[in-house]
Amino acid sequence: MSRGGGVSLETYRKAIREGKREAIVQSAQRVFLERGYQGAAMAAIAKDADVSTATLYKHFANKETLFDAVVADRIQEFDIASPPDDIDPTLPLDEGLKQVSASFVELMRDDNTLDMFRVIISEVSRFPELKDKIYTLGRNPFRARLIAYLQKRAERGLLAPVSFTAMAENYIGLISYWFIFARIFNPAANISDELAESLLSEARATLIGRLQLLDQA
Repeated sequence: MSRGGGVSLETYRKAIREGKREAIVQSAQRVFLERGYQGAAMAAIAKDADVSTATLYKHFANKETLFDAVVADRIQEFDIASPPDDIDPTLPLDEGLKQVSASFVELMRDDNTLDMFRVIISEVSRFPELKDKIYTLGRNPFRARLIAYLQKRAERGLLAPVSFTAMAENYIGLISYWFIFARIFNPAANISDELAESLLSEARATLIGRLQLLDQA
């Protein structure tokens, strides 16, 4: 059985399911940002998405899994989990780091990401499970991507073959501090594009300096 120009019924139903799921996730993000984690009722999310609560629970068993989906959707939107295969490992290191970091920087600078961190931090004492979301919100996928890029350079003989984990953590910490935590605790902070590039350049220079010290050892 098919409908609409030869599209199978199963394909049609799948498209409907995926459309409803996307609508739920988008509505959930709005409600979480407006009301916080505790104040976001599943019924309110269902109403915003224009679906029944029964439909909502078919897609998401509880509020925690729905919040996970919202976090995952933000990560996917900026495509930071993709492998660094498209970045030439022979590029100058500063340019390579700029390319491999671009989507993560976009994610960190986005206002909705900042608001999501505010939700997590404000609710973590009542909902300890939310603390892990700080790390899943881009940090872990990007760390894996950054380490993979540095390892590719090491395989080409362009870097000393060492563990890059600590250096990647420090680099991420610099970016996260300026674009997330400094803005959370100082809502009036305005990081212009010019200032952002200066901060990012300094973060890259710090990582490059550490890598160069290892090469000289």
